[in-house]
Amino acid sequence: MQKANRIHWFLGTLLMMTFFLINTFNAFAAQTSGIIDNADENSVRGWALNRSDPGSAAEVKVVITNQTNGQVVAELTTTASKYREDLAAQGTGNYGFEIPVPWNSYGDGTYLVEAYSGGQKLSGTRVYPVGAAAAASLQNSSSNLRSLGAFRTTAYCPCRKCSGGWGGRTSTGTIAAANHTISVDPRVIPYGSRIMIGGVVYTAEDCGGGVKGNHIDIFFNTHGETRAYGSRNVEVYLVQ
Repeated sequence: MQKANRIHWFLGTLLMMTFFLINTFNAFAAQTSGIIDNADENSVRGWALNRSDPGSAAEVKVVITNQTNGQVVAELTTTASKYREDLAAQGTGNYGFEIPVPWNSYGDGTYLVEAYSGGQKLSGTRVYPVGAAAAASLQNSSSNLRSLGAFRTTAYCPCRKCSGGWGGRTSTGTIAAANHTISVDPRVIPYGSRIMIGGVVYTAEDCGGGVKGNHIDIFFNTHGETRAYGSRNVEVYLVQ
C-alpha cells in the first residue's frame, strides 16, 4: 500500500510540474507580439516586441515557403532594433526589422512569407510572387476589387477588455483568427464578405457594439498588437 501511495504521489507531482512548465512557457511566449508590414522586391519589413523586456532587441526569423510544393526555401534571421516612431510609446521604439530577400534565387512561383519571434508567429502573413506568370496569377486572383471608400479601422483581441467575455468566438459562430477575421457593421458590410485591407484579405464574420457605419475592427492575437495598431483611416476593398 505504501509503495502504491508513493507511486501516486510521484505521478501527481510529475503532472503538476508538467502543467506548471507548460503554462510558464505559454505565458512567456505570449509576451512577444509584432507584424509583417510589407514584403517587396528587396526585403521583408515589420516589427517585433518582447513585452517582458522592452529594452531588448527581439530575435526574428522570417520563413519563406513555396506555395506550390510546400518547400521551405529560406529561414532568414535578424534582430528587431530599428527605431519606429509609431512604436515609441511602447518603450524605446527600437522594434523595427528589415531583412533582404534574394527572391530571384528561389525560382518563379508564389511564396508564403511568415515571421516568428519568441515562440510566437507574428501577424501580417504575406504572399509574394516571383516571375511574370506568378505575378499575373496573383493579380488575377485579386483583380476583382471594388473600393468601399475610407473606413476607420481599429483592433481587438480575445481578452475580456476587447471581447467582453466572448474570447475568440464571433457573432457568426466561428473562431476568430488573425489575418482573417474582422468585425463589421453588417448593415454596411454583410457577413461573409471578403475585404482587403492593406493587402490582406479578411472575412467579415463578427460584429461589436462599438462598430457602427464605416468602421472595421481587425482581430489580432494579443492585446499588445491591438495597442500598437491603434486607429487608422484606410481605403478598403470588397473582393468580388
